[in-house]
Amino acid sequence: MEESVSRPRSRSNPNRSRILNAAVVCFAADPDASMDDVARAAGVVRRTVYAHFPNRDALVEGLAEDAGAALADAVDLAEPEAADIALAVGILRTWPVGDRYRVLLSFARKEVGEERIGELIAPMRTRTLDLVERGRGTGVFSSYLPAVVLVGMMEGLTMATLEQANLGLVQDSGETVALGVLVLAGVDPERAAHVVETAGQWLREYAGPA
Repeated sequence: MEESVSRPRSRSNPNRSRILNAAVVCFAADPDASMDDVARAAGVVRRTVYAHFPNRDALVEGLAEDAGAALADAVDLAEPEAADIALAVGILRTWPVGDRYRVLLSFARKEVGEERIGELIAPMRTRTLDLVERGRGTGVFSSYLPAVVLVGMMEGLTMATLEQANLGLVQDSGETVALGVLVLAGVDPERAAHVVETAGQWLREYAGPA
């Protein structure tokens, strides 16, 4: 209980946020960036960095923790009733989180481990699985593959696009991933494009806390 109370308070610490923001930039530019590099980029002394993160592993875990919290917050919001639009809304809403923390998919993946990455995306995985099942129940999505396999393919598409962004090969705001995910779910490509457009409009007009 004590741990769950203290974490949100530590995440709201300005220095901690400044350090993590600097770490994202530093590690994206140089995966071997040191704690000193992060301190300089954050505009704080080394002692301040080590007060929050005693070593590099703790700093990387801090990034992972914040990424997981941001993703969970993005998932825990209102969504449209229609499963296809809701699926597209979720991708458009969570893409900025993945884009910000995509550095974790390159250098940090080995450091935090695949199991930890799986924990971070668990809220999105659960939500996507629920939407796929709901969409199949209403005939919006096809059932040519088991739902868990299909969701795994959707995750693979998203991760691959983030990796391409890491390499500077794509600059995507999520629409392409949303389109691909809908097509994987069995939505006609032309209709999928319309669904993504509708999802974007919904976000602009109606998105808010659940």
